[in-house]
Amino acid sequence: MPPVRRTSSEDSNSRQPRRRRQQVQQELAAQKKQARPRTRPTQNDDDKPTPLMLRILLWLGLALLCFVLGYLGASLAVDFLSRKLLLKPENRIENAGDLTQFNEAERDRIARNQLSSASDIPQISLNLFHVKDGAITESRKSFIARTYEDNIRDAVNEVIALSGVPNAAKIKLLHVFRNDDTAFLDMPGQFASALDAMGKQKSLLLITGIVRTMEENFPPLSQVRFLIDSKPPASGGTVDLSSVWKLPKKS
Repeated sequence: MPPVRRTSSEDSNSRQPRRRRQQVQQELAAQKKQARPRTRPTQNDDDKPTPLMLRILLWLGLALLCFVLGYLGASLAVDFLSRKLLLKPENRIENAGDLTQFNEAERDRIARNQLSSASDIPQISLNLFHVKDGAITESRKSFIARTYEDNIRDAVNEVIALSGVPNAAKIKLLHVFRNDDTAFLDMPGQFASALDAMGKQKSLLLITGIVRTMEENFPPLSQVRFLIDSKPPASGGTVDLSSVWKLPKKS
């Protein structure tokens, strides 16, 4: 059977639905494309710039780390050199040997200073007349040169100590006054009690020794009056302290 041929009008009718479908598909694709949200291209986190504050903190941390490392390194270096005795400061004590050496050096320094000071201080040599073995004995002793009254005080206190007076450590001359050739010696109350305990003979020797010490070392003093606790003493007693004591004139 011979094939049936389509006419041109039939071919045009069959192509029209096909074109229509293609147009509808193109319109739908265009609508989907327009409805799709536009997004910016993504950026890798590694490519983001570091904030300024974070960079400042990082630099500060790095600077602090360098400072700490440098300080520790210098400390270790100085400590190492110190142990090797290369940079050991003077008088630095690190062990028992250093302490012993330092103490010896200090003792030597103090002794030298004392010798130097003693040689620079003016001295005065006095003749002291004190009681010994029931008689008056003369001794010579040096004192620091001070005021006239202070040296009288030193001399009287030393005579009392050398004479073996009871409780001599508590009997110290309180005050010294001068009036022409008279020395007023203000003694504590223990002085009168000590004279009573010593007896008349030894007490007279002690008073004579004090008066002679005044006359020999502190001219023009030649006589002594005693006070007890800054008051005139009462008459009587083992020796009469209310009287003026003076040595007889040498012929």
